[in-house]
Amino acid sequence: MATKAMNVQAIEQALGEPWAETRARLEAAGGASASHKELADALYPQFDGVVEKHGWWVQGAVVAFEQEIGRRVPGQRADGTFDVAVSRTVTGQRDDVITRFAFLIDEGTLAGLALDGESRTSKTEKRSFWRANLEDGTKFEAAAEPKDENRTLLVLTVSKLPSAERLEEWRSDLKGLLSQI
Repeated sequence: MATKAMNVQAIEQALGEPWAETRARLEAAGGASASHKELADALYPQFDGVVEKHGWWVQGAVVAFEQEIGRRVPGQRADGTFDVAVSRTVTGQRDDVITRFAFLIDEGTLAGLALDGESRTSKTEKRSFWRANLEDGTKFEAAAEPKDENRTLLVLTVSKLPSAERLEEWRSDLKGLLSQI
């Protein structure tokens, strides 16, 4: 059962060609019989040095193709699990935003699920993170990236969901958390 590919217009703009051409490249690389990795590996060198952030856009093109052929639905990863993310720009510096988020986690639970082990914080030059594994095997990440001197983009992501049924519940839970920051 095929679905409508997501983000095709953005992929066309980024890669500088109509979707039909990109789709033909993917068909030539093995199409539906090729794995996600095989398709990405075949497409990657074709846009290297031609498209800015080509790896990102190649991955997006392969995902859109997989959605079109019915291999996956929106939100589904290559391993069959699902991810959901929400974002909001909030006032504050990135580390302060992560600290404010961490205070929302009530007694080691997130959306009613216990944390599986300790939460972790880390930082790169661009982002600050708060991460935790949850008791049901899902993974949670809060990522904060500066927008300007006084505002930060906060992205909350839940990954490794075993089915699509929980996506909308989690989306609602994540939006509720964002509204508290």
